[in-house]
Amino acid sequence: MATLKTALKHLLIGPLGSLFWALLGLMIMLTLLPGQQVFGAMQSYLGFHSLVELICVMVTVLSALAIFNSYRTLSTQYLCVGALLGLSAVMDSLHFLSMPGMPDLFSPNALNKAIYFWILGRLSAISALLLLSLSQLSDQPARFPRLILVLFLAAGVVSLVAIFGYPQHLPVLYIPEQGLTPLKVTLEWGLAGMSVLAGIILLRSSRLRQRRDREMLTVAAWITALAEICFTLYGTANDEFNVLGHIYKAISYLLIFRALFLSHLRYPWQALNDTRVRLSEQEQRWNLALIGSGTGVWDMNLITDKLFASAQFHQILGYRNGALPRDAQAWRDRLFHPEDLHQVIASFDEHVAGHSEHWRCEYRFLDAHNQWRWLLANGQIIDFDEDQRPTRIVGTVTDIHARREQEQRLAETQKRLQTLFDTAPIGMLVIDTQGVVHQHNSMLEQLLTPHRIVTGQDSIWQWVSAEERADVLHHWHEWQQQPIEHRRESTWHRELRMSLYGHGPGEHQPLWAEWVIAALPEENLYLLLIEDISARKQATELLIENSSLYRSTFESGNAIKLLVDPESGAIVDANMAASDYYGHSLDALKTMLMHDISLTPVATRRQRAQQTLMEREGHFETRHRLASGAIRDVEVFVAAVVIGGRTLIYEMVHDITIRKEAEQGLVLLNQRLSRDGLYRQRLNELSTQLFELNDIIGVVPLLEEYLPQCFPDTSGELALRIEEMDQAHCITWGNALSTQPAFEYRQRLTTTTGALGRMILQAAPLDDEDRHRLERMTDETARILTLTLINLRLRSQLTDHAYRDALTGLYNRRYLNETLPGLLENAADEAPVSLALLDLDHFKRLNDTWGHDAGDQVLVALGEILTQRLRATDISCRYGGEEFIVVLPGASASIALMRLNEVLEQFGQWSMEIGDERISHLTFSAGLIEAPRQGYDMGALIEMADQALYSAKHAGRGRVHQAGAEMLRSQGDALS
Repeated sequence: MATLKTALKHLLIGPLGSLFWALLGLMIMLTLLPGQQVFGAMQSYLGFHSLVELICVMVTVLSALAIFNSYRTLSTQYLCVGALLGLSAVMDSLHFLSMPGMPDLFSPNALNKAIYFWILGRLSAISALLLLSLSQLSDQPARFPRLILVLFLAAGVVSLVAIFGYPQHLPVLYIPEQGLTPLKVTLEWGLAGMSVLAGIILLRSSRLRQRRDREMLTVAAWITALAEICFTLYGTANDEFNVLGHIYKAISYLLIFRALFLSHLRYPWQALNDTRVRLSEQEQRWNLALIGSGTGVWDMNLITDKLFASAQFHQILGYRNGALPRDAQAWRDRLFHPEDLHQVIASFDEHVAGHSEHWRCEYRFLDAHNQWRWLLANGQIIDFDEDQRPTRIVGTVTDIHARREQEQRLAETQKRLQTLFDTAPIGMLVIDTQGVVHQHNSMLEQLLTPHRIVTGQDSIWQWVSAEERADVLHHWHEWQQQPIEHRRESTWHRELRMSLYGHGPGEHQPLWAEWVIAALPEENLYLLLIEDISARKQATELLIENSSLYRSTFESGNAIKLLVDPESGAIVDANMAASDYYGHSLDALKTMLMHDISLTPVATRRQRAQQTLMEREGHFETRHRLASGAIRDVEVFVAAVVIGGRTLIYEMVHDITIRKEAEQGLVLLNQRLSRDGLYRQRLNELSTQLFELNDIIGVVPLLEEYLPQCFPDTSGELALRIEEMDQAHCITWGNALSTQPAFEYRQRLTTTTGALGRMILQAAPLDDEDRHRLERMTDETARILTLTLINLRLRSQLTDHAYRDALTGLYNRRYLNETLPGLLENAADEAPVSLALLDLDHFKRLNDTWGHDAGDQVLVALGEILTQRLRATDISCRYGGEEFIVVLPGASASIALMRLNEVLEQFGQWSMEIGDERISHLTFSAGLIEAPRQGYDMGALIEMADQALYSAKHAGRGRVHQAGAEMLRSQGDALS
């Protein structure tokens, strides 16, 4: 509060001070000049007098109406002020009606009669000013307003009865030809003293909310004092001091009306209008954010079963704004897809019942073109009734139709692959690392008939003959030990003898088969192709056993056949099929060496020849050169034969170029499907994780984890600029970005309200299809990230609106009601929970003196101090108005008392300047309880804290009282 000296200096040098000095100077000047009559006739004076008094009466009535119709609480103080102003208006009316020369009013008019009403009117007006200046009165609503008005009415009636009915018993205040009596002069000086006192108290008062109001009332009080002094100096009714006093009285009444009008009508209206403007601006920003995000908002009243959908919601579905029905039952009957309706209702009811924190559901919705469109809805309950039953739920909706279509196309592709698997002309099965069968086609069942395949139990190694099993397993483990990249680019190839009981016409006849195993995209799973080669093996065995049939067998058929010397590699013989295939004549072929047509190194060929001589047969793949220079992939089956006592290598060549190309294409397709499938899997996991986030801060760690997995074998960079984060984030993966990459694709994360970031991808694509795949992946990732960031931002805003106080930023009562019961339930003696109820001291007085804007700044300052001084695990809530609740988990009452005293000390040191004045030395009172020592029930504990708070108030304010200690102390005082 400003000192009296500072207030006087500010008042007396301003416009109102100039008015006061001018009026004071005028009165002093008239005092020094000789007296004179302003009006020559009494009748002329009556006209002036009636006009001035009528103006004063009208202004007084308007002042009373300003009080009775103001935005302020009609307290006992202001009720009395309004009644006194009304009583003053009545007395002033009777005063000018009782003047000599006016028609008689109930009794003969006389100057003494008029002066009686004058004194009562002035006393009422000055008492109203004095009462208005008092600051110790309460702002609580008047408890007995009618009784107070009846008392003032009774006082007025008694005064009227005394003046009209018993004028002879009243003292004389004016004697004709002599002037004012000493009693009249004494009464006027007393009224002047009351006016000066009211002005001084008003100048020091902190109750009026605007400084300008206080200055006006102060000058009005002092001008009233000047008027009363003038009425001690006049000798006749129409001299200069009487006229000047009435003018001063009118000026003071106008200033009083101006101050009360501003304080009770204009300033509250301006504050209300400013609040409306701020709400309108906030609503505009909210609408712009929704339009820019491409996300619709819906609001459902659970009591009336009515739904509101935003304009963006309508736009997503192609409806004009307002076309969707408001009745929720109409949505259930017509707009939800019948197959999704049960899931939507079940998940929604589960959230309403309190079994889930948020409601999230994907469903199909009928758009304006009568097409089903996939939507993702998120929602949360934000309002409850007195019985804690949900009454309102608000949420967002996002268009996910494109993502669901991509998932459907992927499922169709997988279905086509499964069809190819089931209808392949050779046996196909899926095995794991241990050889256990996980899936097989019908052709394999026909191949192994009558053996029955048990999925999940049978191992393919049980089908291999006992003699070869150890060697086959060793070869299999060696191939598995290769890096995963090598395994996916190659195949495991063996010819095996399968021993299956009951196979073939005999009781136990082996089955010769060719096994080809390739790695699948799924980890630790492989595709096995089994082809029956029993007939071919039998033909080879017969050829080896009966060399006399060599020539007829060698020259017959369309197979390419060669006889080769194992030592020199010379081609000893060839058939016509070989001549046609290689493009050399038979004579030319018989003069060539194998290294002329084979691309296999000589050392490797010799090693294979020796192995064939030892094992009598073999099989391998290589590449041969034709006469035209073309290179072909071939599969060579070899066997050792004896021709004319000479051991030669019999080679049967089969062109597998087309098959190798198909295998390579299959491997490439497998790799692409693997990459695309892995990307889809990782992206779906990332999308699921992102949509389950409740805080935008968790986006960056998830992206750092998943983006390198979604984009393997690439280099990339994702730069994010998000308002909710303190700084920009840049996520990189792979090698450093190149200045001249073979392929680079950039995509921006943008909304209609601005850019959220950019994404750069660099890679070495195999072909155009691979390049388009990378571009599609980048576009989809950018779109998912943009939708996620917008969804999290909107969800955060909804959460803040639901659980945060808009002014202080602290939690609100709803958050406290949801959080505190769980903390109290887990409270124990070794892990107590302390709770304090805080209330700002004299906050109503501060609001009345400095205005609600200053009060709001004080509330914000206390909220910031609580946030700074308390731990991150402590909960600070604005409970209502100027009341706060602080919950300190894990802190005993003694520790909580120490921390609250630190907050109280820092709050007392805080100050704020308003113009030339300063608000400082603020305090609060608090009541403290501890659970479980004082119970577990939330309502009972808050009631105990409230009692301790009132105990702190009665003890002098500006302190913290503990509930248990105060009750013990009060009991001890009562006994003493």
